[in-house]
Amino acid sequence: MDDTALGADLPQEEEYGLGALSPYSYYNGWCFPKNMKYYNKFVCMNDVSQDVIEEWIDIHLYFLKKVTLYRNGMRLAMKNPADTARIKILLEMFPDAQFVNIYRNPYSVYFSMLKFMRIVIARYCVQKPPKMEDVERLMMDLYVDLHKKYFKDRRLIPDGNLAETKYEDFIQNPVQELKKIYATLNLDAFNKSEKFLKKYIESQKNFKVSCYKMDDAVKEKIYKRWKFTFEKFGYEQ
Repeated sequence: MDDTALGADLPQEEEYGLGALSPYSYYNGWCFPKNMKYYNKFVCMNDVSQDVIEEWIDIHLYFLKKVTLYRNGMRLAMKNPADTARIKILLEMFPDAQFVNIYRNPYSVYFSMLKFMRIVIARYCVQKPPKMEDVERLMMDLYVDLHKKYFKDRRLIPDGNLAETKYEDFIQNPVQELKKIYATLNLDAFNKSEKFLKKYIESQKNFKVSCYKMDDAVKEKIYKRWKFTFEKFGYEQ
């Protein structure tokens, strides 16, 4: 999506691992785009049986145990956009789990995701690549369903276990925003980690966010479908 390194041996979302172990991952829809709508439902888990949810939990636990063993018992910090809609299930698995939500201007999300899917699906899929208008529609629908689920279920998170920050603020002042996140979650390791964070941030100083052109028709389409997220996150039309 942007000018960042991507590789099989770099940190990645656990959704890829779950997709390798089971059919219950929306990334499988990028490999089999004819069934993208089917795989997308495993994000919000709204129309799946309890048996499937329990199997997903078992597979997820198996995967996390393997990673924990590999990391010698270190506490895991998982990054996975799909988990935005799985708060209730994750809390059933880990009642004391802590969450960080970095939210972004919906206009930027739209263009970033569409660019990513246009590039990636053509490389991933083992079927005829779908029409981009179909991909766009499914992507916009999933964004709506995911955030409706998030706004409904985030109240279930115990006080002090949820930190929210704007992507735009995070990019401008990453150390400051990370410090706020650590404080909100009452994590005491920030001072120990700060020099490593600054070193990594310095290594990314040439990073550039992609720029997009938006005409009035596209802007209206995005705002009409995602208006509630603009309002909830405090972004202007």
